[in-house]
Order: sequence, then structure tokens, then C-alpha cells
Amino acid sequence: MTAKKLNILLIEDNPGDVRLIIEMMGRAEIEYSIEHAGTLSDGLDKLRRKTFDVILLDMNLPDGNGLDSVPEIKKVSPKMPIVMLTGLDDEETAVSALQLGVQDYLLKDRIDRTLLLRSLRYSMERKRILDELAESEEKYKGLVDNALVGVFKTNIKGEILYINDALVRMLEYGSPGELIAARALSIYRTPEDRKNLVDILRKSGKIDNYEFEAVTKTGNTRSLLLSATLSRDIMSGMIIDITERKQMEETIKRQSNHDALTGLPNRVLFSEHLDLALSQAARERHMVAVLYLDLDNFKEINDSLGHAAGDQMLQAVSRRLKTCLRESDTIARIGGDEYNILLPDANNENDIVTIAGKLISAFRKPFMINSHSLHTSTSIGISLYPHDGGDAETLMKNADAAMYDAKKQGRNNYRFYSPAMNARTLERMKLANRLRGAIESGELVVHYQPQVTLDTGQVHCAEALVRWRHPEKGLLYPLQFIPLAEEMGFITQIDEWVLRAACAQNKAWQEAGCASACVMVNLSARHLQQPELADIVTRILQETGLEPRFLGIEISERTIMQEIEMTIPSLVRLADTGVRFCIDDFGVGYSALNYLKKLPVRVLKVDKSFISGMTSDPDYKTIINAVINLAHSLNLKVVAEGVENESQLAFLQMISCDEAQGYHFSRPLPPEEFARYLKPAC
Repeated sequence: MTAKKLNILLIEDNPGDVRLIIEMMGRAEIEYSIEHAGTLSDGLDKLRRKTFDVILLDMNLPDGNGLDSVPEIKKVSPKMPIVMLTGLDDEETAVSALQLGVQDYLLKDRIDRTLLLRSLRYSMERKRILDELAESEEKYKGLVDNALVGVFKTNIKGEILYINDALVRMLEYGSPGELIAARALSIYRTPEDRKNLVDILRKSGKIDNYEFEAVTKTGNTRSLLLSATLSRDIMSGMIIDITERKQMEETIKRQSNHDALTGLPNRVLFSEHLDLALSQAARERHMVAVLYLDLDNFKEINDSLGHAAGDQMLQAVSRRLKTCLRESDTIARIGGDEYNILLPDANNENDIVTIAGKLISAFRKPFMINSHSLHTSTSIGISLYPHDGGDAETLMKNADAAMYDAKKQGRNNYRFYSPAMNARTLERMKLANRLRGAIESGELVVHYQPQVTLDTGQVHCAEALVRWRHPEKGLLYPLQFIPLAEEMGFITQIDEWVLRAACAQNKAWQEAGCASACVMVNLSARHLQQPELADIVTRILQETGLEPRFLGIEISERTIMQEIEMTIPSLVRLADTGVRFCIDDFGVGYSALNYLKKLPVRVLKVDKSFISGMTSDPDYKTIINAVINLAHSLNLKVVAEGVENESQLAFLQMISCDEAQGYHFSRPLPPEEFARYLKPAC
């Protein structure tokens, strides 16, 4: 099919920007013509005299005040696609532009040829679809009754003159006649709701995207989106059912403030509740108590039975803890096996002791997990407002210190905070001093977890995971010492050691005749911010003899938000040599989408919280599917981490996930054990 010539009207008063746009289009692989207007009035004249396919509109013109230019253009050509060009990076303005009918909103300092062409093509395609829909509507009016959109006509009194079948189904009536007999007033929650709508229509004659709640015949509440006009006391328009969309919005909002695994408030929401409680306590002069709970020996349960059992344990613990609290109290899971509890109106310390005792007693009964009778206990630290701090951060920190003191005193008990508690600080100092010599002492080791290609079952990569063989504490996992290393400024040395060890190990596997696989290494934000990053990685590859294509670097979504703009050239340079880049923990709540085109990313790794959560919450399946579709549309591969069972694997295969890792395949293994996965030669 021969592509249609694209006729563009560029309304732009800046000669430099005009030259830039023309230069970008000059390299486009499409047939086009550009006609330039330097003012809004000139552009409107051209639009009246000639037919164009799309308008590139500067937001600030000599005779056009910002977004006011859009309605002027719409008066002349209502259906004309408009792509707005602006130097103003303002989300509110962008949303306002889209609400006015602008197809796209491009920042001048971020436009490149690819982005510009994609925007033009999108605008044209959307216009084509809308034109086809309009033509189809005119040609096939008889199809209205079978549409998914509700169509209606009523008079100002509420008498229904026409409705289509879609609206009848939407409102759960048996027939059009049944709904007509019930009258329009019957679908509104209150008479005032319809009166408000009518008042708006009487003033403007038209309303678009008006949201309201309707009551169906069976008493269900549906969220609807209405567009209507009022002419001679006749109201006509269309209604779309947006109930599922609103529910999804509520789900997303809840997920941002709640723990995915347990459904409890997370640290963010807990802090908000605590701030409110402190404000009220300051006015009313009463105490507030903050409890910090940590499960005793939970790591052993996780290690012996796997993360799936550990997750079930945390869910059971959460349910049991909630039964010990009052309606006014707040319990939050703040990470791992740690919980915070807020007692907003503590009358005296005796009441707090009673609640703490109930919480400890709640663990005397075992938890039944997968036919296993599991026992655990909890250590609790308590801080009080105003005695132990006047703000949320201080109270949480002091409750944390008291919890560590409770663990030191034998666990399964509680402790109130006192300024003399420095046990945790001393312990961290000892750990920090030992960590400085861990590399030289040969105490750091790397374990490897296979990353499996789902359509072949072959190991494609191995994620390198550092461990610390502490001479007194045994094998420590990253969360037990990496945050400390970051605080000490020692993290870059650990990063470099892990990178070198992983490259050398992969080269050794290859020389032993093992099947080839890449090795994925996590680098910290501090390491990625180093301007000499590319030189460091290149030197290690040369020293170990590993080809760049067998190395991957994982960048967490959190790291992306920590000012790594200056290192993008280094990442691009490494990617050009064949190094594979992956965004880790994708979807945990940080916005990395802006970086998918800036960074030389080839892979997205879906955070394991979505994989573990999809069993209990179907919305997680929708999110995972959306991430995979997004990635594939950008030619990126997707790795799902935390796959624990066959049902999770089957779902991922069904939605075309590319790769996966997790305990379903293997726990992280020492190098000699991992070599078995690299058969046939090892």
C-alpha cells in the first residue's frame, strides 16, 4: 500500500525552531510537505484556504496566548490533529492541552526525529480512526443498539425518549421499555445529582466527560462518564461505563500506600497516620506510642521452606496481629518481617504494656503453613511521644533501637526506649569495622541464580549475588550488610570486586567447556554515577578475558531516580560493545518510563512482589501483562523474578514472558553447584 503524502502546517514564530523541525523532517523516510506560518492568524488563514493533515503548533505565539490558540484552531477545523510544541515542562499544562483536544505535547529541548515522527504518525492514525468511526456511524446507524456505548435521549422532565440496548444492559434492566417506564430520574443516586447535571447543561448547552454514579435496577452502583447536549429541552448524548477503570485507579492508589503482600499500610501511609496523630496529640496533650516489631528467627523459615512459605507466614502473622489491636490503631508492614504499630491515643504506659503483652502472646499458638506447624515470636520496641521524640522519624528510629535491645535481651519480649540504648549502634560499628577487611580476608563470595529462557528451558544468564561469610555470624545476605556498605562509602569497592569475580567465574566456566551464558551483576547508584564507569568495566573485561556480550548490568528502578543522567554516555558506550543492561525491580512505584529511551536498556525485570501477589490479587496479573506488552512494544525482553511455583510459570508462559528466575528453578548456588546448569560439558 502506498503511503499518503503528509501535509503539515507548522505554526512557529522562532526561526531557529523552524529550521530544527525542517531539518528533522528532512531525514524522515516518509513523503511530506511543510507549510510554515509565523503567527496564529497567518496559520488560521492558511487553514481556511488549504487542507492539512496535522498541525505543529508553538504554544507561545505573538498573537496566541498559550493554550488559547487551540480553541481558535478548532473553530476553523474541529477535527484537525494538533501536536503542541513548547519549552515549558509542566504536567498540569500538558494535561490541560490534552483536555482541549491536543493529540500530543512535545518539549522542544527533548524532541528528536524519532519522537517527532512517532507523534505525527500517532496523530494521523488517531484522526484516521476517528474519521472512520464517524463515517461508520453515519453509514450504519442501525448498529447503535448493539454498541458498547450507551446512547440516550430524554426531555428536561426526565422522560426517556430513546435508549439503546447497551444502556439497558449497563443499567441492568430487562428491556428498553422497562427502563423507559422507570424514567431517567431512577438511575441517579439522588435527585440533586440530575439537577446539577441539568443546571450545567442549561448554562453551557453541552457537557463532556461528566462523571457521576448511577444505581442499576438491582441496586448496584456504577461509575459512568457522560457527554451530552441540551437543545430545546431535549437532552441527548452517550454514556460509557468506567466502573472498572475507577476500580483500577483505586487499586493503584491503594497499592501505592499498602504492602502488596499483606494488604497492610506501608511505611509511607504509616508515617502519614503518625504525623496526624502527633498533631492531634500536641493539641490535646496526650501520649502517642510507636511500636516496632520484628519476627524472631524468620530467616530460618524463609531459608528452609522457601520464600513462598515465608510470604504465607507473613500474611498469617499480619492477620493475627490485627486481632490484637483496636479500631483506632494502625499496623503497617514496613519491610521484610518488620512491622510498625501506632497507638494514637495511649492513656498511660500500663495500657501500652497490656497491648504489647497481647501481641507477644499472639505468637504462642503455632502457624499452620503448608501442613507445617511453625513457631516464631516477636521482639518489640516502644517509643512514646512526647518523652522519646517530637516527630515521626525520631519516634520510629527510637522504637527501632528499643526493638534491637529487646532482641539482645533474649527476644520474645518488649522494651521501652531509653537514651542509654546504644547496643545497636555499637553492633553496627563492629560490623562496619569488620566489613572493611572482608574483601582482603576472602570473606565475600558470589552465588549465582539461573535465569531461564521460558520457550526453551535453557539457562540464558546467571544473576551474581554477593554473600558475606562472616566468621562469627555465618553467611550474611546483601540486605544485612549492603546498606551499611553504602553508608560507609565502601559500596563501590564491593561492586567492583563482585563485577571482577563474576566475570572471572564466567570465563572459567567457558574455558571448562560449559554452555555459554551471560552473568548479570547489580551495581549500586554510587557506582553508576562514577564518570569513569565505562573505563572500570572495560578494564575488568580485558583483565578477565570475558567478552562484553557475556556481561549484563542490572540497574534498579530506584537507582534510575538518583541522578544518573551524567553517566548515560558511559552506559551507551558499554552497550555499544555488547554489554547487556537490565532495569531491575521494575514497577515498584518509581517512574522509570522516561528513561526507557534514554538508557540503553534491553531487558526489564518485573519485581517479585508482582509475581508473588498475583495469586491473591488478579490485578497483579493485569499489571504484569501490561508491563510485558509495554516492553515488547519497545523491543525489550522481560524477566520475571521470584517465580516460586508451576502456576506462576504457566501464567508467564501464556502471556509470552521471555525469561524467569526464582526458587521454582533454583536457589542461588555457589559456582561449583551452578556449573551443573551449564551442561552439557560441565
